[in-house]
Amino acid sequence: MSFEPVDVLVEDKVGDPVEGVLVKVYDPTGKTFYTQEITNAAGVASMLLETLSYSMRFYKFQAGFSQPQHFTVLEAPGLNEFYVAAEPFQLPTATDPRLCRCSGFFRDLDGSPKRYLDIHIISQFNPLLVDDAAVISEERHFRTDDKGYAQIDLFRGAMYWARVESLGAAMPSPSSSDLRCISVPDQGSANLPDLLLPVVERISLVPDGPYAFSVGSTLVLTPSVYDSAGVLLEGAAIGDVLWRSSNESILRVVANGKTVEIRGNAPGTAQILATRLNTSIIKIPDVPLVGQPVNVVVT
Repeated sequence: MSFEPVDVLVEDKVGDPVEGVLVKVYDPTGKTFYTQEITNAAGVASMLLETLSYSMRFYKFQAGFSQPQHFTVLEAPGLNEFYVAAEPFQLPTATDPRLCRCSGFFRDLDGSPKRYLDIHIISQFNPLLVDDAAVISEERHFRTDDKGYAQIDLFRGAMYWARVESLGAAMPSPSSSDLRCISVPDQGSANLPDLLLPVVERISLVPDGPYAFSVGSTLVLTPSVYDSAGVLLEGAAIGDVLWRSSNESILRVVANGKTVEIRGNAPGTAQILATRLNTSIIKIPDVPLVGQPVNVVVT
């Protein structure tokens, strides 16, 4: 027997590498543990193993695998590359076209699933008629399962009060300051944590950029700003987004209630910049707003 280099490549169903998968190696019975590695950005976990038979198990939050999987390490010049398919969690879609299925996972401070977390939802409409049926305002309570997963169907475009609480906590009245106001997107599915803790995620401008105009000219743009749950915010979302110019001497940027106005001050190139005003909610990995910055040439 000898030790040989082994590469375990984890891919999703379209062939893209999956990073952050914990690969654990056991004997064929699964009783004796040998070693473990985590896949890198290329989806590869590399290790050195004896030329024996093994079983592998795989772990990643919100991903599924066929467990266990068996393989045998060959002596050189044998190729010890093993491909594993991951099935990342896909948001389920409501079957009723009037509803949005809001679902997702919750974790504890140590990264483990947040089991049996109570969530309360209270509608802000009373009453409501949908397709000639009366929708009566009342409280809905649901709870995460042993995997930290929960889901609920809510009316598209509706607004609700929501509270997430630990088991046994009392439910406050809708006027309580610890209730969150949530807006449901007009789509068939939404990530529940994003619905409860939304951040500005993407913007678009009409007409589309990049832009080119002369000194002294003014262009009025109509923005569309969406949060991470897919909800379209009002106008330029000036309470959630800071609009500015990368160079005020070249380009002036002013956000009004529903529009963003840009004006050429001097010849040159500058950018329209949009940044999140609320930084209390941290997303990992954090990515800049989709759709910005936008280039502007002033002549």
